[in-house]
Formats: sequence, C-alpha cells, structure tokens
Amino acid sequence: MKKPLVAALAVLIATQTFAASYWVVTKDGTRFEAKAKWTMVNGKATITLVNGNVMTLDPNTIDVAKSEEVTRLGGGSLFGVEQLPSSTSKASALGSQIRLHKLPSSQPAAAPAPAAPSDMPQPSAPGTGLGDDVVRKFERAFENVGIFEHKLMATGTASLRADLTADTEDKVFNTLTASAFLMMHNAGIPGVQIDSVDLFLKTTTGGAAGRFHITRDDAQALESKTMTPQAYFVLKVLF
Repeated sequence: MKKPLVAALAVLIATQTFAASYWVVTKDGTRFEAKAKWTMVNGKATITLVNGNVMTLDPNTIDVAKSEEVTRLGGGSLFGVEQLPSSTSKASALGSQIRLHKLPSSQPAAAPAPAAPSDMPQPSAPGTGLGDDVVRKFERAFENVGIFEHKLMATGTASLRADLTADTEDKVFNTLTASAFLMMHNAGIPGVQIDSVDLFLKTTTGGAAGRFHITRDDAQALESKTMTPQAYFVLKVLF
C-alpha cells in the first residue's frame, strides 16, 4: 500500500515544482516551454515563450493531451519519463507556421552595454578582410529585400558585420535568407570564402530588432531549407 502513495506524492511534488511553466507539445514531438497555456486569437494558438518571444501555431498541430501530461511532469524528465525532443535542439517542420507578433525592443543601439571583442566584432586592418566587392554584393542583396539603411564592414578574412534597419518581420526573415544565400555561394566571387556574418538589426526608432551570428552551418541549413527563417529566429536570435 505504500508504493502507490509514494508514487502519488512524487507526481504531486513534480506538479507543484514545475507549475510555473506550461509545455506546448506538437503532434510531431516538438515542445515549447511557455509561460502559460496558449490562447486563441483569430483562429490561431498564441503562445508566450519563457524567453519573452510570442509566436502563433495552427491549433490542429498541437497535441493537447500530451501537452497536459508533459506539463504535469515538468517537461517529461522526472521519474524515468522519456525526454521529449526539445524545440531548442532541432529545427521543426512547424517553423514555417511560427509568426512572431512583435520584435522585442531594448536599449537604443547608440548606447550598447560593454562587450568582449569576440561579442562585438571590430573592423579588420586594411588588406586583411573581405574586399569591397564582397561588401557591395551584400549591400545590393539587402537592398533587393527592402533594406536601404545599412552599414557593412569586413571583420576578418572570411567574416563581415552588417548593421541594418528593418521594421517588419518579413524584412528580418528575408535578410537572413539573403545572407545565407550569399555565404553559401561566397558572394559569387572566385577565391572568396565567407564563414560568418554578424547581423545587427534595429528599427527606425532605434530599438533592437534582433542580432544574429550566422555560421557556415547555419547558412547551409537556411539555404537548403532544412530550417526556416522563422524557426532560425526563434532558436538563434540574440539580444
């Protein structure tokens, strides 16, 4: 008679311990840790993630029963329960359905917090960075997707930094796609290899619209469409 009582207490403790988060589990096994259960807005399930990002999903893709079960078990990691695939460790096919309602804002770019040299790339010395022809290719690509306020500089022999102004989600996502394309094709210039691109995006009012460090692997995932720009934003955005 003691074993059922111990099991019941264990479930009760787990429920109380992890009540602060609600786990949304989709039918393909992807899970998202949210601040609370989703709400329905215009036929879409609206979810506020624990990191503050807001996204929407087709409610038909949500496994309601599994979401309730995993939430009770604090994410599915207690008492031998199998850990579900995490949204932070894989790109889901649902990435194409994620819509970010509002780009988070922060301090104006004019007064950033101090950062280590590796965190805030500096311009490379003359003759040691990517050439002006590469920079111009990126400038034209950004203008083709509607980004006309930009400042680009080489930060190494295979890297560059771009400070851009983007006021809409579509412009942010198109910027990611364009950057990935140019990286994988090395801007179409023989003898050039681009290993990383740092994007610093802001709005016209000076608020942060997202910061990204795009690696060669990231670019390949975006270019091959194994990860959507929307999913990449959720997983990789830095503030």
